[in-house]
Amino acid sequence: MTPRTSPPLGRRAAPAAVVLAAALLGGGCATDGHGAAAGAHAPTSAAPTARPAPLQAIETAIGCTASVTVDAEELRQGGCETPAGAFRMVTFAAPEGERQWLAEARAYGGTYLVGDRWIVTATPDSALTGLHHQLGGTLESGDSHDAGHDAGDDAGNGAGHGTGHDAGHHAGHP
Repeated sequence: MTPRTSPPLGRRAAPAAVVLAAALLGGGCATDGHGAAAGAHAPTSAAPTARPAPLQAIETAIGCTASVTVDAEELRQGGCETPAGAFRMVTFAAPEGERQWLAEARAYGGTYLVGDRWIVTATPDSALTGLHHQLGGTLESGDSHDAGHDAGDDAGNGAGHGTGHDAGHHAGHP
């Protein structure tokens, strides 16, 4: 027999733990509140990759249908406009992705409505107040916009308005 090398148990168990935690924590976010994860069982074989929650629960609370601009394994992002304002929404496959996205986004200022594996921004910021009452979560402020352009922030690489992370916030909008 040819010897097989496999990753240490910790490396194999970590993805399964993340998937299980995501299913348990986020199961009620995209459902009618009864928690689809209540009937979920721990995987017995190779763990499926966690996917970001659909945007429907957020769309319903806003009263719009989002145009999805990013549908990746780690996040789903979309936006829509209503008379109250322009909304951008992002759902995440894992809490770590949400924390990383928010840490980067704060440099651009603004206000963020942050929930369990989802974030909503709006223009004007005041449009988030009513949504906060409907969805819950916490309202968090980013840094002042000028703070995102201090020395050392994307220094020398030409990144700035309309590129990189900022472009992700405004993708699909003129």
